[in-house]
This record gives sequence, C-alpha cells and structure tokens, in this order.
Amino acid sequence: MAMAGMSAAEKSFQLQLQMKRNTEEMSSFLKEMSDWTRDVSQKDEQLKASNKPSSALPPVRAQPKPRKKKKKKKQVTIQESEKIEGGEKKTETEADKKSGKIKGYDYRAWDKFDVDAAIKEIDGDASKMTLEEEAREDEEEGSTDDEEMMRLEEEKRQQLAVYHKEKGNEFFKQGKWEEAVECYTKGLQQDALNAVLFANRAMALLKLQKYAAAIADCDCSIELDDTYTKAYLRRATAHLKLEHKTEALADFNKVLEFEPENKLAMSTVKKLEVELTPVEEYTPRKPGDITNMKRTLPPSDKPMVRIQIIDISPEDFDTKPKGKKGIEEISSKVEIEAVKTKKEVSSAPKQKKEASVVEFETLPTRVPMNYLQFQTDTRKLKSHPEKLFEYIKQIDPDIYPKLFQDSLEADNLFMILETLNKFYIPNRLPVYSELYYLTKVRRFDMAIMFKTEHQQLIIGQLVQYAAETADDKLGIIGLIKAYNILDLSKYKLNNLQEEVEI
Repeated sequence: MAMAGMSAAEKSFQLQLQMKRNTEEMSSFLKEMSDWTRDVSQKDEQLKASNKPSSALPPVRAQPKPRKKKKKKKQVTIQESEKIEGGEKKTETEADKKSGKIKGYDYRAWDKFDVDAAIKEIDGDASKMTLEEEAREDEEEGSTDDEEMMRLEEEKRQQLAVYHKEKGNEFFKQGKWEEAVECYTKGLQQDALNAVLFANRAMALLKLQKYAAAIADCDCSIELDDTYTKAYLRRATAHLKLEHKTEALADFNKVLEFEPENKLAMSTVKKLEVELTPVEEYTPRKPGDITNMKRTLPPSDKPMVRIQIIDISPEDFDTKPKGKKGIEEISSKVEIEAVKTKKEVSSAPKQKKEASVVEFETLPTRVPMNYLQFQTDTRKLKSHPEKLFEYIKQIDPDIYPKLFQDSLEADNLFMILETLNKFYIPNRLPVYSELYYLTKVRRFDMAIMFKTEHQQLIIGQLVQYAAETADDKLGIIGLIKAYNILDLSKYKLNNLQEEVEI
C-alpha cells in the first residue's frame, strides 16, 4: 500500500534496497552456519582423538598371537586329475539323480527338461501345503474357540449363581423364606459346587421348620468346604430342633475348633454337656451298710425342723428298772418337745422369713461395665422382676453394642425384651431406643433365630408400641425387618406393609 503512491524511480530504488538487505541477511546466515559446522567438526575430531586407546598400554597377559596357516600346494599329475574329475562327475551325477537336480553345465539334461510339468508339480505341492496349513489353522482356532466358549459359559454360570444368591438374601431379609429357597436352588443349578448357597438354603429351610432338609444341605456345604463355620452352626441348630443332642454337641464342638471365642457355641455346649451327663440312679441301702451313705441317700423334700435337746437329770430316773413303761415316758417327752418346736417354727410369719433372706442377700444396683458384670447381676435379680426392671432402666441403650460385643446370648436378649414388655409398656416408657440398639449388637441375628412363638408375640407387641410412641417411620420399618415380624396385620402395622416389602 505504501508503494502505490510512489513513482517508478522510487519503486526501483526501494526494490534494490530490499534486495541488498536480503543479500546481506543471507550472507550472514550462511556465515553463521559455516562457523557452526566447523565448530561441530572440530569437537567431533577431539572426541575421536580422546577415545583412541593409547599405544603405551602393555599387551594382555598370556594372550596368544594369531598364527597364519600356510596353504600347502599339492602337485597332482595329469592322470590323477583326470581320475579325480571323473570320480567327481560320477558322484555328482549320482547325487543329481537322487536329488533330481540338474547342474548348470549339463545342457543335454536341460534340453530334455519339461518346464510346464515342473510348474504344475510346484503349484500342486504349494496348493497341498496351503490346504494342510489352512486345515491345521482351522483345527487350532476351533480348539481355542471351544476353550474360550467353555470359559465364558463358566463365568456366566458363576455370575448367575451370584445373582440368584443376592436375590435370595433379599427375600430372606424380607421374611419370604420360600422365595429365598427357590432363588438359592436356581443358584445351585448354575453352580453346584458353591458351599455358601447350600448353607444359605439350609438357613431358609430352618425358618420353614424343614429341619431334615436343612441338615442335608448343611452336609453338602461341609463336604464342599469343611471349614465353613456357619454350616456347622445351622446343622447344630437343626439337630437341636429334632432333639438330636449328641449330634448337635458334636457340631458345636466343631465350631469351637474354628472359632474358640464363639459365645453361642460355648454356652450351648455347656448346657448340652449338663443335659447329656448320665444321672446316677438311687439304689436303696442294705440294712447295716453304712458305706457311701451321703451319696446314696436321696434328697428329702420335707422342711428341716429344729429339735431341742433336753438335759435329763439323774433324779428323773429310778434306780429300779420300770421296764418298757419308763422308756415310753422318756420318749414321749422328747416327741412332745419336738412337736412344740416344730409348731413354733411353722407359726413364724412368712414376711419375717422373706425379710431375713433379703437382709443376707444384697441386690446389685450398679451400672454394668462389661458383659460379665451384666450376666452376674441379672442372675441375682432374676427372681426380683421389679429390681431387674430398675437395673435395666438405668443402662443407656446406646452402650448395648459396647456392653455385649460378641457375647449376646438368646437368654439374655429375651430377658431384656420380656422386661421391656412387662414394665415399659404399662408405665408408658419409650422402647424404640432399646429395640434399635439391641439390633446393633454383633450376635443379634444369631440370637434372634431361637425365638419361640410366645417370644415372637412379645416382640410384635413391643414394635407395635414403639410405632405408636415414636415418629421415626423408617426406624420402625428397620425394626420390623430386623426382628423378622411377618404378620403385620396382627400388630396393627398394615400401613407399613408396602414400605416393608420394598
């Protein structure tokens, strides 16, 4: 744009100036390039010179010097050369005949050579080779495809088995035992070597009171995995329901081998050992036999009577024997005194007797710090329901998980629930926190399994009362699922039916 308003002379001058500048720039660039090339070549030569080994270094010790082999020229006569050439020709022709090759100097053989036939033969061999290679490749691909298909099918079956197991667990949590059994059965059809599926189906069968079938499933689970503790526990539970105490004891002992700290197994083993201990029958003692008297005498059901001992002075006796009459008088006196003392004891008021018992027995009122203290205190308070109620009332429900840890037994759980039902509901005390934090104890799911119909009724009444007094709807739904309450209409919980099923 600047050159548009210039004259021709000015334009030519500007072009010459621009060309001069371009020439100078190009020359300076080429000079710099040549300088750089020269520097690089000098550095390269220096590096090469530094890498050359010095000639002053001594030779390697015991290094042999290379020896040049001298070729010996053998003088051969004309006749020997002809013989050698004839032999070579003979051997070459025999080798050529065997191999079918034609030497380059054998022109007669080349004249007789059929090129088209050789080409066809080569093509045929090549086609055979390609067909064989293709067949071999197809076989290899087929074998790899079959293995891949089998592996994919196995993975698919295992995935389906896991899916049915998870679905069965959901039905089990909802209390739908039959649907859970169907899902576990479908899972076993996909993976028949899954010990967990057998054990889970056994648990659902226990809920349906099909104890023999549960034992069979536990047997299969143990055969597949003989270290699976839950299978032993569930089989022991089924044996207990069928009154097979010996088999149940063996299974609980097996559980203790794998889990020595299992509280449920420990307590049940103690009970079963006591029940299975043979009781010695009472054998009447022969007259005059005083051996083992304390062990053979049966315990008496009669109350103990205090007998007063009377001192008799010599004046009460006559020196003359009175025969049977005197003896009868003395014995009658003793009997009369015994009767009097017995009447005095029996006439004492019962209130004083009970008061004396309370005086000697101190009832615990402390807040338990661990499960051992709780168990010791509740044993003393078991015969005093009101004191037991006061004792449980002072325990904060949120410390239940820390207090019981892994030691919650079914007896203690139902003792707490019965106390809540007997005293909390009539006194209109809230029970939601107690019911909720009991479900957070680790062994709660195992302990709640052993509930009876009467205990199920108590649990239903407690949850119904909690639903009436608490505003936490989701919390009540959680209690219904945790305590496995099935008949919601029986406890006026119909409005929660849909939420529970979801």
